[in-house]
Amino acid sequence: MNMRPQWLSTFEEMCEWVSSLRSTPGELWLKPIKEGKWSIGEIISHFYFWDQFIYTERLLKLESNAFESADVEEMNKNAADFARSGISKEGLISMFIQSRKEICLFIQGLPREQLEAPFKIGKNPITIKGYIEGMSEHDLHHKKQVEDFLTLEEGHNVKNPGSFH
Repeated sequence: MNMRPQWLSTFEEMCEWVSSLRSTPGELWLKPIKEGKWSIGEIISHFYFWDQFIYTERLLKLESNAFESADVEEMNKNAADFARSGISKEGLISMFIQSRKEICLFIQGLPREQLEAPFKIGKNPITIKGYIEGMSEHDLHHKKQVEDFLTLEEGHNVKNPGSFH
């Protein structure tokens, strides 16, 4: 039986947290978490767009080693635009969860040697494990931002009862 490594479980655990955001009040979904920052919806869209890139431009191209470089600014802009395009909160959350689970299933199906074999992105060698661990750290950075924002908003709600409804 192919046991799921902890680093892959950690990556997939974001699905549970993102799913918990279904209870986020609608008026907070697209409200910037700070001035000049993204909203919760834009952050989840950002996760989704990066997952799509990881799957199509990294994992599916492992054999050929023909990696496209990421246009980070363009991808982030497209993700933010998509979050504000009218996609529902439920739709975006579901898309993210499906995408993340697809990546995890794909990786789990790879032979151990491939998980540990270095490949290069640009001039930098990295393993799938290292790549996914880096993405998990990135996820946790945004998760903390969202949780801090929601804690602050809940504090405002206590001062102004009924402001969420």
